[in-house]
Amino acid sequence: KTLQIYTDRPHRSNRGKMLGRRAIAALRAHRMSVLSGKPYAPIRQPAKRAALNAPRISGTPVQQHLSAAQSPVSRSYTADSFKKTESPLLTKCPRLKVDKIAFVGAGKMAEAMISGMLSKGIQTPETLVVHDVWEKSCIRIQERFPGVKRAKTLSQLTKDADIVVLAVKPQESHKMLADLSESVHSDEGQMRENAVIVSILAGKPIHWLFEHTQVKRIVRAMPNTPVSIQEGCVVWCPTDEVEEPQLKAVASMFSAIGDHVMVQDERYLDMSTAISGSGPYYLYLTMETMVDAGVHMGLPRAMSERLVKQTLLGSCMYALNSNQSISVLRNDIISPGGTTASAQYTLERGGFRATVYDAIWAAYRRSLELGGENSNVGPGRSQTAVLRTFQFTDDDQEESPGGG
Repeated sequence: KTLQIYTDRPHRSNRGKMLGRRAIAALRAHRMSVLSGKPYAPIRQPAKRAALNAPRISGTPVQQHLSAAQSPVSRSYTADSFKKTESPLLTKCPRLKVDKIAFVGAGKMAEAMISGMLSKGIQTPETLVVHDVWEKSCIRIQERFPGVKRAKTLSQLTKDADIVVLAVKPQESHKMLADLSESVHSDEGQMRENAVIVSILAGKPIHWLFEHTQVKRIVRAMPNTPVSIQEGCVVWCPTDEVEEPQLKAVASMFSAIGDHVMVQDERYLDMSTAISGSGPYYLYLTMETMVDAGVHMGLPRAMSERLVKQTLLGSCMYALNSNQSISVLRNDIISPGGTTASAQYTLERGGFRATVYDAIWAAYRRSLELGGENSNVGPGRSQTAVLRTFQFTDDDQEESPGGG
């Protein structure tokens, strides 16, 4: 179908037609919808409101200047336009529910994962068990999610577990892993035959986890804070010993808290830590700065904060729904000699891009340092380090005890 747009605010497009900015945006959105196959839903307005909202030419509604065949149709996006694609691991078969998922640590990440799995029906409360040295954390989770069990010891936690999630702070991991290794290799706390350890410890590589646990089936993951509202992003890397049923179970667990990406190269984990892991901080700092600038200009703080939040939300949704690159979307906003062009000049002159680059590289280097890797990488460094990836040696295969 042809989308016809009429306006009384002229702006010459590349094809020489006289269109307003909103009309050009609507035309571009319509073209993207046609290319992507995502449906539009018509907006039905009362006749009186439609007449009031209609564009006008010299005070007269445009519709009066058009024939019935030329009457424009107003359409909008549906909720389906912003649905994320399903993980390939989950499209091959139904979501895999396991008998027991054990959480070492009952902090915010564990709480977010439990909330997501229960709200989406991936797991039932009696299949989830938590353990934390702080009793209040476990009580808080049990009060929020009735039916979730609490283990008093690590052996009780890991006994017959299908998945053990390490959700403690990195600085607390050394003692925890020593106790965990003792538990999973004892009769009292032995996991199931094909059990998987899922680690969300920042900066701790797979080889370090194996050295401390002697468990071969390991998944290292990097979530971010928006998982608390099930809109997070998780990048995860499994060892070769993790079989397909376990991969599907882990993918199902991560799908409950947002989008997730499985990678085969562990080096991407430290890179994604600097992008998606620390990324919310970069955005919050930018948002805070914009809010303060609005207050400095004279806007009420509540209004300035509302404008900034909605601007970020709308821009992200528009970018997700668009088949254009971010560079194209950015350039579409800039008008020659306009306000955005002036802001662009100031940002570029102040080194905005270089500052963001340096911040992300600094976060990446710190992630390498936390894992004991060479952090002498990036622009201006004397060398480019080749990071160690996880591989078993023949000795590891022979000496490593079973049960995991």
